[in-house]
Amino acid sequence: MDNKTYLYVSYFVVCGVCLCLGLLAWLWMRRPLAGIARALPQRKWESLLKRAFPLSTVLFVLSACLSVNYYGGCNPMSYDKIVEDRDYIISKNQEQISQSLNAIVWSVSLWAGIVLVSLLAIQRGKSKRNSGEGS
Repeated sequence: MDNKTYLYVSYFVVCGVCLCLGLLAWLWMRRPLAGIARALPQRKWESLLKRAFPLSTVLFVLSACLSVNYYGGCNPMSYDKIVEDRDYIISKNQEQISQSLNAIVWSVSLWAGIVLVSLLAIQRGKSKRNSGEGS
């Protein structure tokens, strides 16, 4: 396979791999998040969390993958030089996967913060109800 074909094929294969990584992250966290969402007193929050979580996780991972600059940033390379250097193409593919994994970590951290706030809201609601019953 010539380098130009390799560039195109590897770009789309890596984007597919990154999409699968995002979907795996969503599958891994959807049940715990759904359980927490069901425990929330507000049904609107449950609906929002269930809809926003998969979309945000997958889009966050894909945006990280697609944000990798093949042209070199500060030291720009021409398209012809990129096509000539297969090692450069491989390193950019690795960078795309690395950025996607980094995005998964950030996405999970962001959702952990959202879940923490949700759990604190649940706890606060329970403690208000318990203190109201004891009075």
